[in-house]
Amino acid sequence: MDKHSITLDEFMTRQLQDEELAKEYLNNSFMNYIQDGDFHMFFKALERVVKARTSVSKFAKDSKLDRANLHAIFNGKKKPQFRTVLKILTQLGYTFKVA
Repeated sequence: MDKHSITLDEFMTRQLQDEELAKEYLNNSFMNYIQDGDFHMFFKALERVVKARTSVSKFAKDSKLDRANLHAIFNGKKKPQFRTVLKILTQLGYTFKVA
């Protein structure tokens, strides 16, 4: 890889530090989840927003969520309970709204 190149994850991490962009990205990912039922992409979006702000370990500690459980959710190995999703969104400073 060229020394001036960055990975997609690095690019996304930089871009998602913008609050409005992060919010729009999560909204779009959630709408896609509702339409196609594939939760993995929505939780990958949540992971990217978390990583744009802090480490997953620190986020887990601050939100009082189990780090291993959070990694399993972000990696698509476990479907979280709804209250866990709400806790993640709340810790990120977002609310859940039915429109």
